[in-house]
Amino acid sequence: MRKTAIMLGFFGCLISLNGLAQKSAKKPAAKTVAAIKTDPFVFTYGADTVYRTEFLRQLNKNRKETALPSEKELTDYLNLYVNFKLKVKEALSMELDTNPAFKSELAGYRKQLATPYMSDKKVTESLMQEAYERMKTEVNASHILINCNPNASASDSLAAWNKISDLRKRAAKGESFDSLAVKYSDDPSAKKNYGKLGWFTVFQMVYPFENVAYKLNKGEISMPFRTQFGYHIMILNEKRPARGEVKVQHIMIRTGYGTAVESLKDARDQIDSVYAKLNKGETFESLAERYSQDEGSKGNKGTMSWMASLSGYPENFKDICFSLNPNETSKPFQTDFGWHIVRYVDRRPLGEFKDVQDIVKNKVSKDSRSEGSKAAVIARVKKEGSYTVNETNLKMFLSKLDTNFIKGNWNYDSNEVANKELFTIGNRKHYTRDFAQFLALNQKPVDKGNAAIVGRKNFDDWASEKCLAYEESVLETKYEDFRNIMQEYHDGILLFDLTDKKVWGKALSDTLGLEKFYGLNKTKYMWKERLVFKTYNCLDSKTKQAAMKMFAAGKTEDEVFKKINKKLVGTISGKITRAEQNDPTAGKMWDKKGVVDINSEDGSNKFYFVEGVIAPEPKELKEAKGLVTSDYQEFLMDVWIKELRAKYAVTYNQEEISKMAGK
Repeated sequence: MRKTAIMLGFFGCLISLNGLAQKSAKKPAAKTVAAIKTDPFVFTYGADTVYRTEFLRQLNKNRKETALPSEKELTDYLNLYVNFKLKVKEALSMELDTNPAFKSELAGYRKQLATPYMSDKKVTESLMQEAYERMKTEVNASHILINCNPNASASDSLAAWNKISDLRKRAAKGESFDSLAVKYSDDPSAKKNYGKLGWFTVFQMVYPFENVAYKLNKGEISMPFRTQFGYHIMILNEKRPARGEVKVQHIMIRTGYGTAVESLKDARDQIDSVYAKLNKGETFESLAERYSQDEGSKGNKGTMSWMASLSGYPENFKDICFSLNPNETSKPFQTDFGWHIVRYVDRRPLGEFKDVQDIVKNKVSKDSRSEGSKAAVIARVKKEGSYTVNETNLKMFLSKLDTNFIKGNWNYDSNEVANKELFTIGNRKHYTRDFAQFLALNQKPVDKGNAAIVGRKNFDDWASEKCLAYEESVLETKYEDFRNIMQEYHDGILLFDLTDKKVWGKALSDTLGLEKFYGLNKTKYMWKERLVFKTYNCLDSKTKQAAMKMFAAGKTEDEVFKKINKKLVGTISGKITRAEQNDPTAGKMWDKKGVVDINSEDGSNKFYFVEGVIAPEPKELKEAKGLVTSDYQEFLMDVWIKELRAKYAVTYNQEEISKMAGK
C-alpha cells in the first residue's frame, strides 16, 4: 500500500477523526503566566502541552452544531486527539521527519498549497470578470504588423515605431487599410487576407492585442501598440453579441473545391431533389440517412454535435445555422465543401458567470494575462520586503556583457566577475556571481539587440523570480492558515508512515502474528448453520434422469460416476457446497434431503443432493482473512496506543474539560 494513492482520503479521515495539529513541529516557547490564565491547558503528554485554544479550534473545526459539545462528545474527541498527538510525537522522536522521502513529499504538497498565495486574488478575480464580459461579444478586426524584437535596441524600436505611426497617419487620412496591409505588414498572411483576422473572442489573441480590439469602436483605427511580435495598428470592422452554440441536423451533397461544372450541377440537382422531398413531408432523419454525404452526422440521422460560433466551419455555413429559428429548415445553400440543408435542433447561449467561472479561471491562469496577477504579487513582495537594487553594481556588471552574450555564447568566468551585491529582498542578499551563473545557464541568441538592454531585462526577470521565491519561503510566518495547513500535512504524512509501519503494513506481513491472533479469536469468526449439498452437472437431460434415479436408489457417487462416465469422461461432474440459509440455492433446499431437482433458469442439466444442515463452526483463516486482518490491525493499534501512553504520561485538566462541556 502506497500513501500517494490514498493521501487525500487519509487526510480527510485525519481531519474528521483526529483534528490535525496546528502547532509548529518545533516545541513552542513557554507561555507567560498571563497567557496561561487566558489559555489554560487541556492535557499534557510527555513534556508537551495542548492548550484550550488549540483543542477547541480542532474540535469546532469538525462540528456543525453551535451548541456546547456534550460530555461524551468531548471525551471521545479528547481521546482521539490525545492518541493523535502521541503518534506524531513518537514519529518525531524517531526522526522520521528527517527522512529524504518525507521531505520530498512534504515539499511537493507545499508547492501545491503555496500556489494560491503566489497570485493576487483581487487581480485574478478582476481578470476573470473582464474575460467573462468579453466573452459576451465577438469582434472582427484587421491589423498591420511591423516586426520588432522584444530585445531590440532603442534605435531599432524607434524605427519600427516611426514606420507604424506613419502607416496609421496614412490610414487615418483615408488610404485603404487593406492595401496598406498588403504592401507593408510583416504578417505573412496579410498578402492573402489583406490583414483581416476574421471573427475572434477572448483568449484567442495575445492579451495586449485583445485589449485593444475590445476597446475600439466599429471603424476606429487604434493608436500604435506593441506585443511580443512587434508594433501594430488595428481597425475594428465589426462587433456582434456572442452567438453561443447551436445544434442542427445536416444533409450535404459533397462537391469540394475545384469540382467540374457538370458535377456541380449534379450536386445542385440532388440537393434540390432532397429539398423537394422534405417539402412533400418526408422526414429530415430518413432523408439524411439515405442521401447525406456528411459521414460525421449521417449515422446520427443528420444531427451534428454542438457548433460554437467561432468554430472552424465555413463562415456562411455558421451564419445560416445561427440564423435559424426553432423548427426552421434552411433552403439549399452552397459552401466550398458542397451543397447543404440544415434544420434547427437546439441552441444554448453563453452560461452565467457561476456556470463557466472554473473554465474561465483555468484559461486565465494559462494565458499571458495571468502575468498581471503575478506582477501584482511581485510589486507587493518588493514593497513589503523593502526591495533595493544597487544600480551602481548592476550597471557595472551589465557594461561587461558583450556581443557574445547577444549571440548566446557568453562565458562566465568567476575570476573576472567581482562578487558584489546586486539587490536585497527581506533579509536576503543576491550577488553578481549568482546573476552571472543564471545568465550563463539561460542565455539565448537574439537576432538583434543591445547586450546591456537584454541583460537588464534578464536581471528584472531573475530578481522577480528571486522575490517570489523569497515570498514562498516565508508563507508560514506571514499567513496563519498556510502555517496551519502545512502543519496538518507535515503531521499527516508522518502519521501515515508510522501507522503503516506499526499497524497496516505489519498486519499484512506478520503472517505468524496474524495466525496467532486468529487462533486466540477464532470463535469470533463463526459460520452460522450451513446446508451441505452437492451440485451435479450433466451432459444432457437423459444423463440427468439416469443419475438422479441411481442416487435415489442409494448408489454412491463413485458408483454413479463410474457407470455414467465409462463411455465419456465428464458426462457428469459434481462439487460440494456449504452455504448459509441466506444463499439463494441453499434457502430453497433448507428443509430437504437427498436428491433435489430445481428448475434451472439457465437451462442447464443439473440437480442437487442435499446431505443436511451442519452446526455452526469457526471459519478457516483463509475464509475470514479480510475480517481477521482488519481486527488484527485494530488489536495492533490498541497495543501501540497503550505503549505510547505508558511511554509519554498524559495528564488531563479535568476542571477545564468540565468547563468546555458547560459544567
